[in-house]
Amino acid sequence: MKNTCLLLLLCSFCFTCCAQGVFSNQTNSTLEKVVKDYPSQFKNIKGELLSSTGGSMEYKSTIAVPGAVSTVITQSSAAHKPTVSWQSVLYAGNTFSSAKSHFEELFNQIKNTIIKPEGGKAVIVNGMYIDPSENNTFTTIQFDLLPATGIMQQVCIDLVLKNTGKQWKIFLNVYDKDMRDMAAITGQ
Repeated sequence: MKNTCLLLLLCSFCFTCCAQGVFSNQTNSTLEKVVKDYPSQFKNIKGELLSSTGGSMEYKSTIAVPGAVSTVITQSSAAHKPTVSWQSVLYAGNTFSSAKSHFEELFNQIKNTIIKPEGGKAVIVNGMYIDPSENNTFTTIQFDLLPATGIMQQVCIDLVLKNTGKQWKIFLNVYDKDMRDMAAITGQ
């Protein structure tokens, strides 16, 4: 009887640990695939061309977080340097409370994602939660890859909750560090 109770307790503990796994959700699984393809400028996940204007081209992404509203890859040339980004609209809704709840849930799915790029050392996606306010038109959480070395130093990941005027939307972005630097310089 004692052994049976011990066995049940051990099985219960193992099941609880597996069910909690921050390393086994579809959001971070997709994010891992996207970041792993960053060194090739997303060529392995780039689908059909959706639009082309000036120096910018938008493609459909062949991988997306299940349930995402849309997912695109954008290539452009900024200051004669090609840049690339992957953006997924993960949620669109009319109420702030629902958007805020989804935003926190997505943050928890993304934080502590472990990514092992081919030929490189594993990195951990790390960020601090920012509690959104209905009075702000957007809230951005910028994630860091730790410890980032080589090309992984150029990868930026952020999660954005934005009021578009008609809806609240949540965006997950993976892009070149140069794009973040250019946005800071131009004040965008």
